[in-house]
Amino acid sequence: MKHMDEARKGAEKTLSDIVAGEESLKRAVLIDDLFGRFRLVFWAKASSADIVRQTIHRKLDAALKEAAGPYWSGEIWDASKAGTADRLVYDKAWETGRPSSACEKLRLADRRRNRGAWFEGLSRPPWTVLGEQGVKGPPIIVFYSFKGGVGRSTAMAAFALQRARLGERVAVVDMDLDAPGIGTLLAADSQGMTAHWGVLDYLLERSFAQPDLRDYYHAFRPKEIAGSGEILVVPAGRLDEFYLGKLARVDLEPVSTQEKHALVLLLEAIRSDLKPNWLLLDARAGLSEPAGFLLGGLAHLHVLFGTTSEQSWLGLKLVLERIGAERVRQGQPQLDCLLVQAMVAEDPTAAANAKAVFMDRARDTFADCYYAPDPESPEDDLLWYIRDMEDSDAPHSPVAISYQPKLAHFNRLDETIVDHLTQSAEYRALDGRIAARFLEVEK
Repeated sequence: MKHMDEARKGAEKTLSDIVAGEESLKRAVLIDDLFGRFRLVFWAKASSADIVRQTIHRKLDAALKEAAGPYWSGEIWDASKAGTADRLVYDKAWETGRPSSACEKLRLADRRRNRGAWFEGLSRPPWTVLGEQGVKGPPIIVFYSFKGGVGRSTAMAAFALQRARLGERVAVVDMDLDAPGIGTLLAADSQGMTAHWGVLDYLLERSFAQPDLRDYYHAFRPKEIAGSGEILVVPAGRLDEFYLGKLARVDLEPVSTQEKHALVLLLEAIRSDLKPNWLLLDARAGLSEPAGFLLGGLAHLHVLFGTTSEQSWLGLKLVLERIGAERVRQGQPQLDCLLVQAMVAEDPTAAANAKAVFMDRARDTFADCYYAPDPESPEDDLLWYIRDMEDSDAPHSPVAISYQPKLAHFNRLDETIVDHLTQSAEYRALDGRIAARFLEVEK
């Protein structure tokens, strides 16, 4: 049996060879439809005679039948001969298609049932950190891990606490909608009280009315935070009998460029109403819909957590390809990121070995999936290049955080936990690396 992955690779390889070698072909799009069957659109040169087009058609059909087997639909459209309406559809397939790495005249277009945010055109942050007329927008920072249980939310809480201790205002949004917890971790009081409504409610209610943001957040002000600093928390929502129904209705698919997604409107409301110095988003682990949305260009920095496990690296490789190499192929800069090695053993010898292994894997994976080839000009600094890998703050250079048994089980941030998170050299190192990316904010 020919498997779908084998058919896709074979079809792409076969098509790239034909399109690259056939002078009469201008370009082509291989469409993988909702059912996993392939269709093809091709554009022939205007000077090509009908007999040439027919020959190309038969050649493509025979080659794809052989390469894709049962996954080939047999449908081929000659866009050069199409009517106006059909031509618009075919041109859209080309525009939205992913460039083939094997041939610049070939693109691959996927038709999907869900998780569109992982595939659609990459977005930009809703504001710049240093905006018009010098008005600062808070950095939007996503904390993400492919595997759960690696201390991602704890590290984000540590960063928020350290910034609050410096007198800054930090907004935290719980986007781990399937397994929310940051709202409880940073609760309004020692009894674990949170805002009655949260992210899910805002996303659903925004289309009906102009929400009052005060209904959707609470303040976390432990006595250990002195001065004017504070942490304002937008929980995912209250885990009651209505939560699952709301989760089933929320839409995190991309919207058109003429519209703003409700989540973007929430972030803009937080910026204007709460005026935070930092805006932190706790992403759902894995290849979830919230993660796809948050890793699509919405943030100014992506803090990626990984371990030495093969599962962790396979997931991180997919993410790095998306925020790195894919954008470079489209002529865009990579999305900025910072790597964290989580769950490092406390034993010094074991820790040293794990850090060495992790660093080697990080260097190889980022070189393949994130960094761009070195440019000809030494002054070119638009991207992260291979030559930048020796920089101490390069994205692949990890911050290591050890596994701490005292942090494995706790219900709330009491005085002991807060002190540890703010005084730990490892968490302070992470704080320094993040803050260094936004020096303007520090002035």
